[in-house]
Amino acid sequence: MRTAPVRSHNKKLIYLPGAKQAVPAKRKRTVSILLIAAVLYFSLLFAGQYWRSLQLRRALAELQAEIQIVKAQNESMSKEIERLHSPAYIEQKAREDLGMVRSGELLFYFQDRDKPSAQLP
Repeated sequence: MRTAPVRSHNKKLIYLPGAKQAVPAKRKRTVSILLIAAVLYFSLLFAGQYWRSLQLRRALAELQAEIQIVKAQNESMSKEIERLHSPAYIEQKAREDLGMVRSGELLFYFQDRDKPSAQLP
């Protein structure tokens, strides 16, 4: 139920005690401006944090890709180390680089003959 103003003798409006008074326009405008400013402020904060979050996600993706590459290189090097420590590889290198032979084996060295140059007609 809404209470209506009552007119007095000198034509001024007198409000009943339970009636709400109108808020001045200047006050409404101030509240509106403050509300808009608060919304803009928090929007800018959110946008900044969102942008930073995107940058961090990109950096994380780049680092994860780099980690995968390094893990693959590490695995390759581990296999190479295992291969280098195998007896078969050590024997192969000793035979090729040092000219070593097992006991009872004969080692033959072949000299390359000078290849004949192109014959003139």
